Amino acid sequence: MSDATAFFIRRFRGALDNVGEPGRYFRPRPYRNAVVRFRGCSIEDFEQRRDILVNEAGLNAFLFRADMIPGCDLLSDSGTTTMTMEQWAAMFLGDEAYGSNEGFFELREQFAETFGAGWCDEGASAGGSSDSMFLFHQGRAAENAFFSVLARELSRAGAGRGGALSGGLLPELLERIGPRLGGADGSPGGPVFIIPSNSHFDTTQGNIEDKGMIPLNLPCKRHLENDETYPFRGNMDIEELENLLEHERDRVPVVYLTVTNNTGGGQPVSIDNMRRIRQVTRRYNVPFFLDACRFAENAWFIQRHEEEFAGTGIPEIVREMFRYVDGFHISLKKDGLANMGGALVIRRDGDLFRRFPGFREGITDRQIMTEGHPTYGGLAGRDLMAIAEGLRTVVRRDYLDARIGQVARFGAGLDRCGIPVVKPVGGHAVYIDIDRFFDGAAADVGDFRGIAFTALLLIAGHRVCELGTYAFGSFDGEREIPPDPRINYVRAAVPRLTYEDRDLSAVVEAVRVLADHRDRIPGVKVEYGRQLSLRHFKSRFSFAG
Repeated sequence: MSDATAFFIRRFRGALDNVGEPGRYFRPRPYRNAVVRFRGCSIEDFEQRRDILVNEAGLNAFLFRADMIPGCDLLSDSGTTTMTMEQWAAMFLGDEAYGSNEGFFELREQFAETFGAGWCDEGASAGGSSDSMFLFHQGRAAENAFFSVLARELSRAGAGRGGALSGGLLPELLERIGPRLGGADGSPGGPVFIIPSNSHFDTTQGNIEDKGMIPLNLPCKRHLENDETYPFRGNMDIEELENLLEHERDRVPVVYLTVTNNTGGGQPVSIDNMRRIRQVTRRYNVPFFLDACRFAENAWFIQRHEEEFAGTGIPEIVREMFRYVDGFHISLKKDGLANMGGALVIRRDGDLFRRFPGFREGITDRQIMTEGHPTYGGLAGRDLMAIAEGLRTVVRRDYLDARIGQVARFGAGLDRCGIPVVKPVGGHAVYIDIDRFFDGAAADVGDFRGIAFTALLLIAGHRVCELGTYAFGSFDGEREIPPDPRINYVRAAVPRLTYEDRDLSAVVEAVRVLADHRDRIPGVKVEYGRQLSLRHFKSRFSFAG
């Protein structure tokens, strides 16, 4: 281990003296820096970072101290946004009243403006029985509340059935669902309900499994075929969805769609795909929900690549997207441009409230027990003001051009160095395909080279995240079970309005060092946490050898 890390430290240190090609800027950024903060550590502190990584963090990027990252922290784009001056100014106007604070009403009004009239009715009582906007401190709390109350309502209604799966299911669906479904062979116990999606993210998957349901990923065929020419690789497979609902409709309480598709490489979803999902779900009377964390970035891709909307403004495309769904949950730490906040919004006249009349009160009770009064939902009043302002900014075309353009340039830089990235590059992150990265070099599945990759890049001074066979896989006590369908990515998620192109170019150069010597990257051993749920947040590793 010491030989491998010492080798890469020498290479990383040598790369600092490289003089790259000067940046070529065809147009200025649509914003300027108003505040800067100097780092408390130096890029030269390679040995210190190695010691922290090995002895404190156990090679886990989530456990590495942020104040010791001198380069780009690309662990997540969630809550890491640099807020605008307008947002900071709005925070001074925050009303910290315990109940029915001013920010609640401003945010509800902005939700209606952003997502479409009818989502948040101004005539509804604040946090009362007719409201449809439920605030939480972040998105995963909102999705936890949603699936917790859904599981309770399903139990109360006596919904679902056990027994064998229908023989009419497509063979690939039978193969993927059968081993995970309780009672599939007529025996009692185990999961009964299935939540299909284009691809569930890690915490969504964890919340669904925690409530005794099965998260089922149905990414479109062109994504599975790695079609780099297709602009909407985030789409859901309509044929599989329709087959599932035709034969197992009673097992599917809701259909979920993630925009953009984070697990699938940050890939967007088309309006056409949303319309077709709505047609199928309406035919079988199943609610249709969005995980809407990156809705504005998704709308930008629709405007750029879906001919019908080429001349339509981003705000109008957003409202069109939300016409087709019965509700959505959102982490406002992404396209809310805020550092904290989440929401669950359910259409008042939609299928979910009709099917489960007690759902609204169940969510409100959940808010009160875990978050506080429904009109602040675990947030300070100033946070609500910052979110409202962020929702006004995020649909600006100049902001989205700069934001998504920067990510695209970052991806292109890696691609020019021969790094296998998922293409087309998505809106919020660049995904490195670890299986392809190590093609031709010795790498066993159980070596978890994606973890080793992230660990060595931390020594270089940059933090990224493994979202592959370790994050989405599991261990049954004897063998590793890979994610279904198999993915093995390292994600570099770019915080909004935070870094400049030259910062991301430094990441490219560090990754180039790893690529040039990929055969020297060691595997890792799992020292703790291999059998845990959501194990990538908690595990500890050591370099093998």
